[in-house]
Amino acid sequence: MKSYLSRLSKALCNSYRSKISLLGLVLLIITGLSGTVAAEESPSSMGLSPVEFFILFLVISIFIGIVAVLAGVGGGVIFTPLMMGFTPIDGLIIRGTGLFVAMAGALVAARPFLRRGLANIRLLYFAAVPYSASAVTGALLAVYIKQTMGVTGEAFVRLSLGSLVILIAMLFIFAGGRIEYPEIRKVDRFTQRVGLAMSYWEESLGSVVQYQVTRSWLGLILFSGVGLISGLFGLGAGWAMVPVLNLVMMAPLKVAAASSKVLIGIGDTAAIWPYVMQGTIFPLFAVPCMIGLIVGTIIGAKIMIRVKAGFVRYLIIGIMVISGLRLVQQSLTMLGYI
Repeated sequence: MKSYLSRLSKALCNSYRSKISLLGLVLLIITGLSGTVAAEESPSSMGLSPVEFFILFLVISIFIGIVAVLAGVGGGVIFTPLMMGFTPIDGLIIRGTGLFVAMAGALVAARPFLRRGLANIRLLYFAAVPYSASAVTGALLAVYIKQTMGVTGEAFVRLSLGSLVILIAMLFIFAGGRIEYPEIRKVDRFTQRVGLAMSYWEESLGSVVQYQVTRSWLGLILFSGVGLISGLFGLGAGWAMVPVLNLVMMAPLKVAAASSKVLIGIGDTAAIWPYVMQGTIFPLFAVPCMIGLIVGTIIGAKIMIRVKAGFVRYLIIGIMVISGLRLVQQSLTMLGYI
């Protein structure tokens, strides 16, 4: 059984390596398909040349990536509400780009997690279907709202996203801390049958950590809800996926973080295509944002050991609250209440 899982892990590693190497080809395909909504959002509409437009969003995305790593959150949960609240770019383009950025970052991070055995292969196969299906459903719903409800639909999306972002900020303040090695007193019968227990090598302990998970039936429901939110709002899912795996299913924190990254890479790769086929991935916007967030993540990881993350965490909470309030204000204006 272990040799079989090892082969599965190597196959997934090779699969992710191929996806990363083909990212340029995907961008070319996206360039060819993105012509309807994205055509309305040219750099000239913002009074910028293409080079200035590229550099501006590259710098902004690097900043977002640095701050997100220092605060321990994914870049998508900051990127999407900030861009929707304070730029004139079409909301559907921003949400599609948010998914694209989350997908690219997850694919880059997935390979080392799989090679080291931190990501639970059994858990990935268990959770990938509900998360991916609901993320695609959310993306299709986003496109449907744009096509059928127009300004009113956009207003309700901004109102919902603004409220959600404020709620996430409050969870960051009041929610309990994560548990590095949760203690499980009882594994339910359903989880025992699906067999999600595994092990990994913990370098800090110098030993193999054997672990189990529980409440997998509840995890299925929550994965579906998180996927729907991710596909609809383009937020990514790390802000919710890690707590579900760590606090609900009681997986070790490192396993939860690693499995979350791989799941995002799987689910968002599927969810991005409704946005692509609608023509809402604008390469001149998506590429600098993707590069910037990845570069910012690398820089943030290097300076994390020198900076106290507490202040940065409250900075993130402040940014999210301001962005959420801005989105609520925009939605009420669009609905005619302000």
